[in-house]
Amino acid sequence: MLHQKKVLIVGAGLSGSTIARVLAENEIKVEIIEKRNHVAGNIFDFVNSNNERIHKYGPHLLHCERSSKALKFLSRFTEWVNYEHKVRALLKNGQTTPLPINKITLEDIFGKKFSNENDVRNFLDSIRNKNLVAKNTDELFEASVGNKLADIFFRPYTRKMWGLDPKKLSISIGARLPVRTDDNVNYFNDNFQALPKYGYTKMIEEMLFHKNIKINLNTNYVRGIESDFDHSFLSIPIDEFFDFKFGKLPYRSIIFEDRKEFSSDLPAPVINFTDNSKYTRKTQWNLLPNSNLKNKDYNTITYEIPCDIKDNPGEYYYPVRTDESNQIFQKYKKVSQELKNITFCGRTGLYKYIDMVPAVLIHLKIANDFLEKISLI
Repeated sequence: MLHQKKVLIVGAGLSGSTIARVLAENEIKVEIIEKRNHVAGNIFDFVNSNNERIHKYGPHLLHCERSSKALKFLSRFTEWVNYEHKVRALLKNGQTTPLPINKITLEDIFGKKFSNENDVRNFLDSIRNKNLVAKNTDELFEASVGNKLADIFFRPYTRKMWGLDPKKLSISIGARLPVRTDDNVNYFNDNFQALPKYGYTKMIEEMLFHKNIKINLNTNYVRGIESDFDHSFLSIPIDEFFDFKFGKLPYRSIIFEDRKEFSSDLPAPVINFTDNSKYTRKTQWNLLPNSNLKNKDYNTITYEIPCDIKDNPGEYYYPVRTDESNQIFQKYKKVSQELKNITFCGRTGLYKYIDMVPAVLIHLKIANDFLEKISLI
């Protein structure tokens, strides 16, 4: 009988919550345990004493194609506020310039004026190493934009962010930021860009509001608890589950430093630092359109300091994907597939940095594959 199925989900973030909702709607009893004191995982947001909506674990910007199945799913649990994200980079002279690199950025850096996109393309071709077949992130920078732009915008930021020389990082790390030849100053190109009207936390709370879902906060996963369930979906570090038998998988974490600043607004909600300081970026929260009007005369600005996971234990943000770590993960993945009643998920279970919309798509598929396996659909 359908009601006899009982499933454990470890982690009440976007990934676990997506699985939970799909299974609950198919009459499966779902129990979620979450080590933190809140749902929503790393997309958790809240309104502070200054009436600003803060993303506790750094800015999260939703972007996708309007036709996305993930968007259709999420739209059941929230209304949206249109928002096209903008980022600027702080230069040595105190001025800022758009990111991703575009026509305006090139004009700012090189003191030139371009009459059309073809001129921009020709200029980029003249400064980049177009004969280089990139085999790592550093070479991708050189091949895409040349060494001068790489030294300003990418290499210092990447070393801070990842704690590694870009030469040691796979190409996928450096490929996330486009280079444009027009004057588009938006950070993303997708035709749907928005924020949930009442925040991400409210969206997840609506997703988890179902008679077949039980949530336990402030509850750590203990090995063996899965034996009480028909199946378990674990958003936990896969290497930790297997007692690090093949070695530890490296992660980067972030320490967030909140400041009250009595100053004028930043020129964009997010400013990237191009220098060799410890900070990678700062965010002014009340510039996001689903934030409220502040009730005091200061702005909350959050500065981000990347660090190794050992300096911020338990706060996993970015898997460090290198050839060595990929080989280690593949060993864990292989042994995990032998566990018939356990599925690893989320960024620490899949050892993969996943944006929000891809996370929903991946975990919708995981949930539906499970349903198909037990012949419920």
